[in-house]
Amino acid sequence: MRPLDIYELGVKLARSASSEAEIRNAIGRMYYGLHHEACCRYFREHPNARPLGRGSRHSQLIARYQALSGVSTGNISRRLRQLARLRAISDYELADRVTFQNRRYTTVELMAMSLRIARGIVLALESFSPGEAPDGCNCPVVHDSRARS
Repeated sequence: MRPLDIYELGVKLARSASSEAEIRNAIGRMYYGLHHEACCRYFREHPNARPLGRGSRHSQLIARYQALSGVSTGNISRRLRQLARLRAISDYELADRVTFQNRRYTTVELMAMSLRIARGIVLALESFSPGEAPDGCNCPVVHDSRARS
């Protein structure tokens, strides 16, 4: 499966969502699709990098992009962190209005924000490493949670 298929499903769900549950699910699909895409592109550009630790792969991937220099990599790490937070809010905070960056939002507002952030990630990834990840792309991950970046 292509990682961007997961992201594109999230976008499709977001645009056709008719319930709060669908909105929240869409945000999660967008995040996970882009996390996998970012992971595949990172290792395409850094094939000899140490694998990510299974228990901390999300934070480690963000940290690795942050450690690189360049506008696109900074945008990738910052936006992945934001979208990861929105995904967590969508999954765990079930109130009508939720807090993100010290402001209260409805789920419809979260969805709109997630779509903008996700689109920014796609553009930054394309600057970092042009061309989407291939079908069946897997990132190197070790079972040892002590793996470091």
